[in-house]
Amino acid sequence: MANFIASKLFAPKHAIGIYSERVGGISPAPFDSLNLGFDLGDSEANVQHNIHQLCQTAHIPIPHRSQQVHGTDYLVCSGNGTQHSRHADILITSTPGTAIAVRTADCLPILLLDPHAGIASAVHAGWRGTANNIVHTAIKQMNKLGAETDHILASLGPCISECCFEVDLSTAKQLSQSHAQAPLYIDYKNAKAYPNLQAINALQLQSLGIQEKHIEQIKLCTCCHPKRFFSYRRDQLKSGRQLAIIALAE
Repeated sequence: MANFIASKLFAPKHAIGIYSERVGGISPAPFDSLNLGFDLGDSEANVQHNIHQLCQTAHIPIPHRSQQVHGTDYLVCSGNGTQHSRHADILITSTPGTAIAVRTADCLPILLLDPHAGIASAVHAGWRGTANNIVHTAIKQMNKLGAETDHILASLGPCISECCFEVDLSTAKQLSQSHAQAPLYIDYKNAKAYPNLQAINALQLQSLGIQEKHIEQIKLCTCCHPKRFFSYRRDQLKSGRQLAIIALAE
């Protein structure tokens, strides 16, 4: 059985949002065992098996995935899921029965849903995406498809937390400029900075009009929990990848 965390925010809204953990697949060490990332050193057959295992366990379709490059480009998806060659760190769908996903190993996965309009988005928000206010782009594109900001629910999944996320002062400056209150969520020590990606993205979402009660934060540090999560900061090239998936009901 593939291990995952299910969003409690989406459960009553005829959509499923999940965040995979690293347990329940067939990949050997150091990608043990539910590795969901290609081109890391694990076999493609293992990864395909793991994706199918996760989706079967969670009762969701195979999701659409993209080539993630820490940018703010988006891809609108429909129908059967696949691995796209397009560069995109935002995936969007308005098609019932369609699933979309982003891949992480410390970066923040954000799942967005307007349950009234039936529009969903999966967002890959590392520090670069956060500094560039990637959630603004995602919600803007959802609005173009008919989503209402007042209705949007946002689930922020496990990511590296400020306890482990050391960055240089240049990176901290870019993050601090992404929202007027962002500096409140960056700690400084010995000429290094420790930002809270979840908190900064939550601020950005609220500034766009997302209600605080509509924002879920799953506060688990990927770097602190080696038995549960892959972490690039912790394991470098020996790290596998998680998937954050949102699926619209049929």
